[in-house]
Amino acid sequence: MNGVDIMSLNYKPLWKQLSEKNLKKVQVIEMAKLTTNVMANMGKNKPITMKNLEKICNALECTPNDVFSFDDSYGDE
Repeated sequence: MNGVDIMSLNYKPLWKQLSEKNLKKVQVIEMAKLTTNVMANMGKNKPITMKNLEKICNALECTPNDVFSFDDSYGDE
């Protein structure tokens, strides 16, 4: 696309956080009162609504930076 780098959305920060906190996706669904479809979309790196992002951040006491990234190389350093 005309030499423009495109960064794709990913939820690697969230998956890393869940691993560190020893949480499963189903537990996050319960804690944040999400639907299974929201978590499934996140598993496919699809966008979620700001409302669902807020629910996740509140449930996990984190910031949006702890949930998603636009950098494909997150955590690869």
